[in-house]
Amino acid sequence: MFEVLVVDDIPSQVDSIAASIPKDKLGIGRIHKAFSGEEALQLYREQTIHIVITDIRMPEMSGVELVREIREMGRKAKIIVISGYADFEYAQSVVPYNTSGYLMKPVNPDQLQNILAKLVEELASEMKQQEQQHRDVYAFRENLPTLKGELLNRLLYDNRIPKVELERKLFLLNLPFSAQQTVGMFAVRLEGKLQEYEKMDRELIEYAVANMAEELFQENFHLWFCRDANEYLLVLVSAKECMNTREQIFRNMMDVQAAALKKKAESLLNGGISIVLAENRAYFPDGIPELYRSVIDGMRLIDEKRQGEYVRIAGNSNIDPVRIGTLTSLYRPPLLIHLLDTGDWVHAEAKLIEIFAELKSVNYPPEHANEAYFAIANAYQYTAHKKGKLLSEFGASSFGLMPAAPSLKQLEKWAFCLFRCLREQSEDSTEKQTGLVDKVHRFIEQNLNDNLSLQTIAAYVGLHPAYLSRAYRAETGNNLTDYILRYRMELASYLLRSSEKKIYEITQIIGYQAVPHFIKLFKAYTNMTPQEYRDRTGVID
Repeated sequence: MFEVLVVDDIPSQVDSIAASIPKDKLGIGRIHKAFSGEEALQLYREQTIHIVITDIRMPEMSGVELVREIREMGRKAKIIVISGYADFEYAQSVVPYNTSGYLMKPVNPDQLQNILAKLVEELASEMKQQEQQHRDVYAFRENLPTLKGELLNRLLYDNRIPKVELERKLFLLNLPFSAQQTVGMFAVRLEGKLQEYEKMDRELIEYAVANMAEELFQENFHLWFCRDANEYLLVLVSAKECMNTREQIFRNMMDVQAAALKKKAESLLNGGISIVLAENRAYFPDGIPELYRSVIDGMRLIDEKRQGEYVRIAGNSNIDPVRIGTLTSLYRPPLLIHLLDTGDWVHAEAKLIEIFAELKSVNYPPEHANEAYFAIANAYQYTAHKKGKLLSEFGASSFGLMPAAPSLKQLEKWAFCLFRCLREQSEDSTEKQTGLVDKVHRFIEQNLNDNLSLQTIAAYVGLHPAYLSRAYRAETGNNLTDYILRYRMELASYLLRSSEKKIYEITQIIGYQAVPHFIKLFKAYTNMTPQEYRDRTGVID
C-alpha cells in the first residue's frame, strides 16, 4: 500500500484534497496532512511517503523550497504541484526538481485521481523492478563463490579463455587478478576423520578453512578459492600492492601464513589437514596449470599413514612424469565383475591385489584411483543387487559411493573390507560348488580353442554335460556357454585395445578359426565390428 502526503497552509484545502482521493480504488493506505513546509519535511523524514501533493505558495517555506529539500534527501517520491492561475510561471521553476504533475486551483477531483492512478502504476512497476534487482543481487552474491570456483577450475585445466572474456569475468566477480601478474598456489586436503564426513559436512569444514585462510592472509595477499576434481581446496594467491613482491619475501610470507593456517585449522577442527605449497610463482593466467600440477604431485608424495603434512613443492621438481593411460589390470579379462558374478572368490581377490599392485607401482594421477573405485564399486553393487540386497547391507563404506577421488590407502582398505563382507555372506549359502566353478574357469582360460565346448569341459571335470550345466547355473546364475562367449569377447576387447595383434591373430587366440564368424559374434556383443572398436581406442591395426 502506498502513502500520500498533502501539504497546504490552508487546512480546508488539505482536507478537501484528502477527501477527494479514493484510497481503496487506488491502493493507497494512508494520507498524511501537513500545514507548512517544515511540518511536511518532518513527516517525510519519519514516514515512508510515496507521493507528495503540495501547494506552491506557502509562508516561511514555499512549495519550491520543499520540493528542493525532498530531492536533496535522495528519495524518489512522486511530487504533484498545485498552484493558482497567477502562479503558473512560478510553478514552472519546480520542473528542474523532477515533479510528476501539475494541477491548478481549484483542484479537479477527476484530474487528481487520473494523475494519482498513473503515479501509483509507475510506483508499482518501479517497486517490482527494484525487488527483481534485489533478488538478482542476492542470487549473484549467493552464487558468487561457486562462480569464482568454476572460473578458477577452467584455468587449472588450461581451458583457455579469451583475454577480453577473462578480464570481463574478473571484473564482474570482483577478483583482483590481472594478466601477467605473478601468482602462487597451495592446496589443502582434509585428512583422517575429517575426510570421513558426509559431503555437505566436508564442504562446511572447507568453508571454515577458507575463512581462516582469508583471515590469516588478508593483510598481504588476495586469495581465490575453488574445489578441484580431486576434492582438494585449491587457493590461488597474489600479493597486494602494499607488499614487497620480491621472490624471497613472497615465499617467506607464504610459508609463515600457510603453516599458521595448518596449525589453526587443526586446532579448531580437531583433525588433520595436509597443505602443499608450490615453491615457485607463475604468470597469470598461463602459468596456472603448471602450478596446479606441481601441488597435485606434492599431494601424491605425502605419506598417507600420517594425519597431515606441510610440503613445499618446486615447480621444476624431479617427480616422475604423470602417466596417463589405461589401468591394464583393471580391464584384463576376466574382469572383476565377472569373477564375482561366477563366485570365483579366489581369483577375484587375486584380481584386486593385482589392481592395487599396479596402482602403487606407478605415479598415477588421482583420477586413476577414482577410475578404479568406480569399476570396483560397480562390480560390488552388481553382486549385491543380484542377491537382492543393497551394498550398504554388506558393510559401511568409509567414504560412500560418490564422485570423489579417494586416496589409494582409503580405496584399498574399503575394497578389501567390502570384498570380505560379500564373500562371507556368499559362503553362508547352502549351495556351494566353488571348487567346481574354479576348475571349470581354469580349464576355459587354458583351453581357448575351437574344440572348447560343454562336452569337453564335462569330460575334463568328470561329470555328465547336463549335470555340469545345471550345477554351474545353480552356483553362478549363468549359463556356461554364455560365460565362455563372454570370456572370449572380453579377451578380444582387451587384445584389440591394448595390443597391435592382427584381427585374424586375435580370432585364433580366443578359439575361433573363421574371422567372419568372430566378427559377427563380436558385433552382436559390442554393437561394433572389431576394427571399429579398435579405431575408437586409438590402436591402429
